[in-house]
Amino acid sequence: MMGKRQAAFQADYRERISPWYHGWAHVALIYALGGATIWYATGYIHAPSAAEWLVVPAVFLLCNLFEWWIHRFIMHRPVKGFMGIYKRHTLAHHQFFTDSDPFVADARDFRITFFPPYALVTFIAMSAVGAALLFLLWSSNAAWLLICTTAGVYLNYEFFHWCCHIRDDRIVRHVPFINTIRRHHIAHHNQAIMMERNMNLTYPIAYWLFGTSDLDRGLLGHVFNGYDARFVKMDLRRTRAGTDDPFTARLGA
Repeated sequence: MMGKRQAAFQADYRERISPWYHGWAHVALIYALGGATIWYATGYIHAPSAAEWLVVPAVFLLCNLFEWWIHRFIMHRPVKGFMGIYKRHTLAHHQFFTDSDPFVADARDFRITFFPPYALVTFIAMSAVGAALLFLLWSSNAAWLLICTTAGVYLNYEFFHWCCHIRDDRIVRHVPFINTIRRHHIAHHNQAIMMERNMNLTYPIAYWLFGTSDLDRGLLGHVFNGYDARFVKMDLRRTRAGTDDPFTARLGA
């Protein structure tokens, strides 16, 4: 199903990957940084109150909104000062993977699948600002719970993204949430709708809330949709060639 343009882009991109690059080392570094952050933060949490525990779901929802916002308005838009993110995502990741062929060939393709490790460092630094405010206005526990939650959400993001792009789905197609986001995300790689639809990678909360999903369902329907293609909106844009088409529901076939 792969088009000539995508095949040429993949070949050129793979040729430019450093021979020193190792995909699993890339992943290990990300999870080592994230795991160390969570381990360090939990060491400062002592008998949090029920109110302090509410920081976790609140921050989770804020992260989901942020994920949708940065994906739609930064990663898919040429914004001055953030062109590197736009080029890496829209002009590289979305050319390397389309909904016709969204799968990695081997671990060297992790270079275009996972964010660079410094992205996690930047995300933790941003979280530290919010944590500092919580520390000053509320409590130490609330601050460190925020750090734990944001780091956990980031690692969740990377894991789900990997699950979306692995070729063999004999296991993931039966795992709740993962099978849902896999269908959502591969539909997002359709180049006709990628600029406006399915902007969450973890849980489809924000794009259900803002009406930017490719499905016509409620919140629970979105979250537990799996590979079900019965609710795909019929007014979506189609590609000119008609090959990268969300209506064909390849995953559900």
